[in-house]
Amino acid sequence: MAQRSQIFSSYLLRVAIAVMVLLVGGLLYLRQDASRDRVYSLSKHSRTTVRALKDKVLVKVFASRQLPPEFSNLNRALRDLLEEFQRNSRGKFRYEYARFATNEELLSQASASGIQPYVAHIQENDELVSKEIVLGLVLEGAGKSQRMVLIPGMESRMEYQIMKELNKFDARPLPDLTIFADSLGLMYQYANNRNELATFIYELSQNYNIIYTDLKTAPRFTPVMLCLGVVSDLQRIQLYHLDQYLMQGGQIVMTQDRAYVYSNNYGTAVVETESNLFKLLDHYGIHIHNNLALDRECEIRKGAGLGTQAPYPFIPMIRGNPKLDYTRGFDSIYHFLASEVTLLPGARLKYSPVLQTSDHSNRLLGPVFQVEESINRGLEPGYLNQPPITVAAEFSGQFNSFFTEALTDSTFHASTDKARVILFGDSELPLDFGAGAYVVLNAVDHLLGRKEAIELRSRNLRPSLLSTGVFMKRFKINPTDPERTSAMLKTWFKLGAILGPLALLLLIGAGVAIHRKVRKVEA
Repeated sequence: MAQRSQIFSSYLLRVAIAVMVLLVGGLLYLRQDASRDRVYSLSKHSRTTVRALKDKVLVKVFASRQLPPEFSNLNRALRDLLEEFQRNSRGKFRYEYARFATNEELLSQASASGIQPYVAHIQENDELVSKEIVLGLVLEGAGKSQRMVLIPGMESRMEYQIMKELNKFDARPLPDLTIFADSLGLMYQYANNRNELATFIYELSQNYNIIYTDLKTAPRFTPVMLCLGVVSDLQRIQLYHLDQYLMQGGQIVMTQDRAYVYSNNYGTAVVETESNLFKLLDHYGIHIHNNLALDRECEIRKGAGLGTQAPYPFIPMIRGNPKLDYTRGFDSIYHFLASEVTLLPGARLKYSPVLQTSDHSNRLLGPVFQVEESINRGLEPGYLNQPPITVAAEFSGQFNSFFTEALTDSTFHASTDKARVILFGDSELPLDFGAGAYVVLNAVDHLLGRKEAIELRSRNLRPSLLSTGVFMKRFKINPTDPERTSAMLKTWFKLGAILGPLALLLLIGAGVAIHRKVRKVEA
């Protein structure tokens, strides 16, 4: 009887321990982020900001119950991120999902809150049907309300986007940024990249207190000026004010190449950009070459008359300098018509490459750039075999004025050793919303000393090594039909995921059986 009681007590103790472990496990939140750069955890800046909120913030998420796969993945990433914010906020941040009886009620309430629906294709009863879905959130607190619409692909930048909205609740002052955008350059970009230009200008307004200048009068001096690309000569007084901004120790981020797309009734051509701005830069020792950088690792497109997809070497994928914090974390930076940037012989400036092509590069020379020829020749063995080309660089050191005397009654500055210039040899780079725009913004914040903003933008969910694009790039697979090859690789990856664990179990079982047989023989 005593033995039975002892056995019963032993089992009861084990059950009690198991229950305690389950209870403690339910109460504790233990999570280890083993990813590179800890991208699945909040940054230190985000944790500090959410704990220091003056008022509580409630996030209401509007998400349809039935979402396509790409939206489901986005919703899962959103939920994990909001959970991190809530757990680190010490009660200052809370989120909840809006629940309604029908999807129509959800759509109606979301629309009333400023979250517009998408039309998505969803599989229902073995049929593909079109339905309206919604995925977005509204942040409320301190009598204010901010809304965010979520789109697939923004998973890696979601923390940055939410932090921009949280900063608005405490009304933290934004840093001043002077922007020079030449009127002709703006008209050119508006005609060719209307939506992209509007998106970039909006993103600038979310990050900085913008002070526009046409350089026809002396600009208000701020620590950094952003100069967007020009397509023609500037007035002499504009060059003077730009020069004197630098001579006062100003810092400039510039996006400028030597090519633009020219269209008329006879067709379209890529021709050389002519501007006296290049003479100003050459005087300092900064040279933008009259060429286009080509790279074998580039965007793949289906060209007119080609029949199949082909590489477009004049849209190269660029690599950032791993030593620079503002270019790290971006795996896919594409340049459209990028020109080479170098230091002129004899110049005394310090020169640091920022962005470069791969070691499978070449140059396309102007004044008329035969981009169609580069597509055809890019398929030839040995054509793209030149060393890396620098398409963005940072310059610092002794700058001497382009002018010998003052053109206005202001104080004339003849030289400086405090100025810095970060030059991107691509006028369209900031219009590539994603890596291109973020690298330009990071360069501005690098000069402003805003490391926390750079850290947030650069936190990147890197693509899986089993992603077909990454796999083909790693093993240098350049198929003539990328879509078919990608589909075939996905099939092999799925078979590997199914059969791999089974094969591993068989091997383990065989090993255990052999081990037992050996021990039996030895016994």
